[in-house]
Amino acid sequence: MVKVEFVRSSGKIVSFKMKGHAMPREAQLDVDLVCAAISAISQTTVIGIEEVLKIKTKYDIEDGFLNLNLEDATLGDIERCQVLLETMILGLKSIEITYGDYIKVETEEV
Repeated sequence: MVKVEFVRSSGKIVSFKMKGHAMPREAQLDVDLVCAAISAISQTTVIGIEEVLKIKTKYDIEDGFLNLNLEDATLGDIERCQVLLETMILGLKSIEITYGDYIKVETEEV
């Protein structure tokens, strides 16, 4: 299962951590597509922040893991990232509605 944890501070998303794989009981095309969709949404968000908004972030990416942290960014930069991050949440939650056995999306306020 892919677990995605978003962290908000004062209502603004300041980080997210994604780990795991959508593991089928048996090989299924649906599950491969779920993994691909999750990866595409999350990596596109990071690319948008880094390449389009030109905001340098702290992120780590490995097989089955992606972590992005904006806690050291300026308030203005955090604000500029919100449209991308809120869209990411909506996209992932949309996947969760149909494929909840393979993805869990949570948000925590700190």
